[in-house]
This record gives sequence, structure tokens and C-alpha cells, in this order.
Amino acid sequence: SNEEKKAYGMQVNEVRNAFNENYAKKEFELNEKELNEKLKQEKIDITLPSKKIKKGSMHPFNKIVRELEDLFVSMGYDVVDGPELESDEYCFQRLNIPLGHPVRDTQDSFYVDADYLLRTQTSSVQARTMEANVEKGPIRMICPGKTYRRDDDDATHSHQFMQIEGLLVDKDISLSDLKGTFDAIAKKLFGEDCVTRFRPSYYQFTEPSVETDITCFACKGKGCPLCKNTGWITVSGAG
Repeated sequence: SNEEKKAYGMQVNEVRNAFNENYAKKEFELNEKELNEKLKQEKIDITLPSKKIKKGSMHPFNKIVRELEDLFVSMGYDVVDGPELESDEYCFQRLNIPLGHPVRDTQDSFYVDADYLLRTQTSSVQARTMEANVEKGPIRMICPGKTYRRDDDDATHSHQFMQIEGLLVDKDISLSDLKGTFDAIAKKLFGEDCVTRFRPSYYQFTEPSVETDITCFACKGKGCPLCKNTGWITVSGAG
């Protein structure tokens, strides 16, 4: 009868709901058990030491700069820093390179406006150091840092390079002091058997000026393609 169908249907629904509830509960229990067993088998002991991580080393440029800074400090010099974004006045005019000077042809570059550019040499720090020396006392300083130029002559030139310049202002100072200082630098970098020499040259902001050479570190002065068979390599200018 309709009454019996209604009661029977309610019982069927109760059984179905109970089955679905128990089925879902059991399914959850089985899945959780399977997951726990999998995690237990794949467990990682994070307390174990990891693989040795290779550490980097100091950049060759920075290493050489620090070696030279230590050398100069041991000789009584100060290490002075200055801005990389420099004014035309300090970058050129105070170094005896006025507007229209021909040497600007290879250095007038990387301007941010009409008056400021990325410095083409660290000599601007020398100008600032001398200006700050109001007591007019002795000056012993070096100024390592980045410089920027439109150098595209060959593969040995780059638009950005490291430069270290030194300045010594005192009484009874001569080219022999400069030669001795350069000789100490060369031996520090290239070994005690390195021989140095000075050659007359021209720089617009020093007089007298010299080219500074060292014996070729490849052939030890015998002559090879690296030094163009001269036995010497020019490494800097001075004056």
C-alpha cells in the first residue's frame, strides 16, 4: 500500500545514508593511513648535514686593489674615495684640460647633462683632495675606483675599467721617489725579479712625465709576441 511504500522508502533512505556515511569515513581512514605510510617511507632527516656548498672567492680586481691599498698604507698613504658621477670642472678643467682641448676627443662621453658625466679618470679625486688641504700640509694618497671612457680602439680597451692613481706632495720629493714607489708596486704584483724602467713621455697635467714599463712576465725580458719582442710591457703613466 501507499502507506507501506512511504515507510519502506524512509528505511531505505536511512540505510543508504548510513552506508554513505560509513563508506566516506572508512575511505578517509584508508587514505590517511596510506598517506602516513608513504610519508614514513619517504621521510627526510633534516638534522643530517647537507652537501658541502662551494664558496666563491674574491674577485681578481678587488683582490689586486686590496693588495695595493695595503702596500700604499704601509708606506704612509691614505686611501681616498670620490664620486663616480663628476662635474666637468673637476673631471677636466682642474686637470689642465679646458673646454676644446683635443684630449677630450677620446674622453668626452657618458654625460648625464651638460655639466656632469661619469668620470674618465680618478684624477678628479686628486683635485678634490688638494682643494680640501686647507692647511697646506703634505699629501700622500691613492684613489682606486671605476672610470669610464669611449675607448673602442681594440680588444684591450673597455668603456669601463679600474684605475688607481696616486698623489704625493711634500718637500724634497723627486722622480727617484716615484721610481722607487713604482718599483715596489711592480715587485708586489709581478715578483721580486721584475725590472722597471721610466721613459720620457707627455701628459697634459704632469711635468716631467714618464711611461712606466716592466719586464715582460711571459718571456722575462727575452722578447715574445706578447711584448712585441721588446721584452717590455707598458703598464701605466706617471709624472
